[in-house]
Amino acid sequence: MYIPEEKVSEILNTSDIVDIISESVILKKSGRNFFGLCPFHSEKTPSFSVNASKQIFHCFGCSAGGNVLSYIMKYHGITFPEAAKMLARKYNITIETKDIDPAKRKEFLLKESLFRLNKTVMGIYFDELKNSAPGNKVGDKARKYLKQRGISDDIIQQFNLGFSPDKWESIVKMLKEQKISKNIAVQCGLILGRQQKTGYYDRFRNRIMFPIFDVNMQVAGFGGRVMDDAMPKYMNSPDTPVYNKSRILYGLHAAKQFCRQTGFVYIVEGYFDFLSLYQHGIKNTVASLGTALTPDHVRILKGYAAKMVLVFDSDAAGINAAKRSIKIFLKEGVDTRVLVLPEGNDPDSYVVKHGQKAFNELAKNAKTVMQFLLQVSIDTHGLSVEGRIRILDDMKQHLILIQDSALRSLYIKDLAENLNIDEKAVLEKVREHYLNGPAKRSYLNESTKEENTLASDRREEQMISLMLNFPEIIDEIKNRDVLDCFYSEKLKRIAKKIISIDPGKEAFITDVMVKMENSEDQELIASYAMNDFVSENIHKTALSIINRIIRVRKKQQNTLTTKIKSAEKGCDSDLMELLKQKQAEIQQLHGRL
Repeated sequence: MYIPEEKVSEILNTSDIVDIISESVILKKSGRNFFGLCPFHSEKTPSFSVNASKQIFHCFGCSAGGNVLSYIMKYHGITFPEAAKMLARKYNITIETKDIDPAKRKEFLLKESLFRLNKTVMGIYFDELKNSAPGNKVGDKARKYLKQRGISDDIIQQFNLGFSPDKWESIVKMLKEQKISKNIAVQCGLILGRQQKTGYYDRFRNRIMFPIFDVNMQVAGFGGRVMDDAMPKYMNSPDTPVYNKSRILYGLHAAKQFCRQTGFVYIVEGYFDFLSLYQHGIKNTVASLGTALTPDHVRILKGYAAKMVLVFDSDAAGINAAKRSIKIFLKEGVDTRVLVLPEGNDPDSYVVKHGQKAFNELAKNAKTVMQFLLQVSIDTHGLSVEGRIRILDDMKQHLILIQDSALRSLYIKDLAENLNIDEKAVLEKVREHYLNGPAKRSYLNESTKEENTLASDRREEQMISLMLNFPEIIDEIKNRDVLDCFYSEKLKRIAKKIISIDPGKEAFITDVMVKMENSEDQELIASYAMNDFVSENIHKTALSIINRIIRVRKKQQNTLTTKIKSAEKGCDSDLMELLKQKQAEIQQLHGRL
């Protein structure tokens, strides 16, 4: 789908990048910019910057950058037309699209169809549950089950809970009646093809249905739970073009505002755990849909809460689930606590029995990650001499995952005191494990990347930065033909696009972004535009850089040209080598990118 350039500019000029990014990243103002934890890589110290006046973002840690559309695309993993449509819908902008790329059009239309079908099916499941017409007992069992679980009508309504009838072709028949492609339903994960013969059957049958919303309130998939001891107890939609279980958390669409208000979030495992907590006023809660938590889940949650509390049952399965999740939270540098409920309780049963106040009191005593791991290890090995050695072996592999050296030192001291072992001995064990194990490569150094700098004269980059921040100098650049002296073909191409835009426009940088052909160029523009120049005379600074670029180019050209002419006069056999040297020096020094 092609969106006209003028419509893209309207969307960018209407949108507020701070407001949009604030929906998924906690931003705090510092000077001219807003800073927060980058949602695209692991970090504990904010390096993600948003500039309101320039309407751009840039991460000084991973180099991600661009405008509001770039952010929406990267954060949600969607295409440009989808991002534009999302913002247009938010700001009530009507866009008329034109067909240009059949492949992209097909992908865009497929996602639209999947969302639309999911919404239709959600309505069907909801009606099956709520239909209490005389003589209709289809939903009676489901309604009674939810009532027994303590789920109120308000919660059923808010989260659009439903019921899938105990029929093999309920959705299949609906598709036929409404003339909806069965192929679309297969890609949605709603129906499956029969293996032994032709035809299709419903994936979800005789289950309580939980629509799974993404953060944009669109129905991305479904979860279904049986009402007896049948297996599997839970069944979720498979991954589809609109549903990615490694990025979606159940209930986040409803809980995100409460997470921001309180500053922390409870993470539970099941649908009913979430619904019970939410119904009892504990609304800063999300559920992991019964799947393992991923780095993407944690990074998404970091945009809504600085502190996270993992809530687990006290049985072996709950303890093991907590241990599996902890590595991710340590690596992401999140303030994480672990709340293990009293024996025989899960979040749902505990809050139903004891209420909101008791749950909150219990949560106040949630253990830190290291306290939890230490207690689990003590319970496993005991505090004999041999037991303490085994505990130390357990704990050292967790300690090396802590990226904050000061925090790691404090935990080492605490561990030494708890085990009554000399602190130096504990430190030596941890250091030995770090040096000999894969953790050094996998965890502590994973985020350390080689600097990806352009092999071009720094002054060419400064020139582009000046053009973006002070477009009034562009006329001087045109007059001096300074771009012809650029060595970097990539920077020259970008600079020529910049000077093609009217420097008098109010939203100059926004218009420059629209002209960029790819995300890499947009990231460069964002990084250059973020530069703040401290100079009493910008015009004088610009002239100095212009003169330097021209002088360097002419000097090198003159030097090599002189050598080549001398070689020609003397019929020097090294002439061709000098020509190659000229080309190689230019490419090596400044990089034809």
